[in-house]
Amino acid sequence: MNDPLIRLLFLAHLGSSMYMVGLIWFVQVVHYPLFDSVGNIEFPTYEQRHAALTTWVVAPPMLIQTVTAVLLIWFRPMSVAPWSLWTGLGLLAVCWLSTAFIQVPFHEALSKAFAPVVHQRLVSTNWLRTAAWSLHGALVLWMAWSSFHRVTPIAQYSGSTNMAKLEVGDHVPDFSATTYDGIKIRLADFLGKRALVLFFYPKDGATICTQEACAFRDSYEHFIAAGADVIGVSGDTEESHRTFARQHKLSFPLISDADGSLCKAFAVPKTMGLFPGRVTYILDQAGIIRQIYSAQFASDEHVRQPLIAVGAPTSPLASHS
Repeated sequence: MNDPLIRLLFLAHLGSSMYMVGLIWFVQVVHYPLFDSVGNIEFPTYEQRHAALTTWVVAPPMLIQTVTAVLLIWFRPMSVAPWSLWTGLGLLAVCWLSTAFIQVPFHEALSKAFAPVVHQRLVSTNWLRTAAWSLHGALVLWMAWSSFHRVTPIAQYSGSTNMAKLEVGDHVPDFSATTYDGIKIRLADFLGKRALVLFFYPKDGATICTQEACAFRDSYEHFIAAGADVIGVSGDTEESHRTFARQHKLSFPLISDADGSLCKAFAVPKTMGLFPGRVTYILDQAGIIRQIYSAQFASDEHVRQPLIAVGAPTSPLASHS
C-alpha cells in the first residue's frame, strides 16, 4: 500500500474515532438518561424506531473505525508504535463486545416494555463503552501528537525498494545537489574536512520552519567556529529558497528537494504519514551520523542539539525575524 492510502487510512481512523467519542458521551450524558421521559406506554414504539434509526448513525463510523484499525496494524505508518495500534484494537473489541452482549439485550428488553431497572442498568453499564471509546480516542490523539515530537525510525535508501534503518554510527548515503544560487554540493566535499549539520524542514515561510531557519542563522557563527557547516533541505523550489533566504538573511545554503530524492535517500519520515518531516542529522568529518534529532514543533531544539553535538556554545538564540 502506498503512502497516500496510508495517510487516508490514518485520517479516516482519526475522524471516525473522534466522532465515536463525541457520540458515546452524548449518549451517556444526554440520550440514555432521557429515556424515562418518553412515557411507559409510548416507549416500546419509540425504542423500536430509535433502534432502527440509531443503527444508521452508529454502525458506519464503528465499521470504519474498526476496519481502519485493523488495516493500520497491517500497513503501519513508520511514526506509529505497534503497541499503540494493538491496544487501540483491544479497546475497540471491548466496545463491540459490550454493545453485542450488554447494550443490545437491554435495548431489546426495553422495546417490549419500559422497565426502570433495565433502564438504569443500561445507563450504568454503558459507562464501560464510554470509558473504552474515550481511552481509544485519547490513544489515537496521542499517536497523532507523538508523531510530531517522537524520534521516528530513520531508514537508509539503498537505491531500490529495500530500506534498512539508518542509525547513529552509520555512514550516510552520498548525495549531490545544487543550492538555490547554483552552487554544486556533494557530501564528498565535506569528508575529512568539516562536520555537517543537515536539517530537513517542511516548507519555506511556515512559522516553525522560519523560526528554525532563523535560529540556525543566529547560531551559524558558532557552528563555523566549531568546524561544522549547515545545510537546509526542503521540497520547495529554488526560487522559493532564494526568496526565503534573502528575506531572512540566511547565511547557509538551502537545497531544493522538489522531487523528494534526497528525502528518500535519507528516508526522512512523514509525520502521521502525511506531513513532511522535520529531521536534523549531525555528521562528523567521516560522514558518520553522530546524532539524529526529529521533532515537528521544537524548532530551537533542532539548533541546540547540533550545537551540543559539535561542541559549540549554546548561547541564547537571537530573536527570530
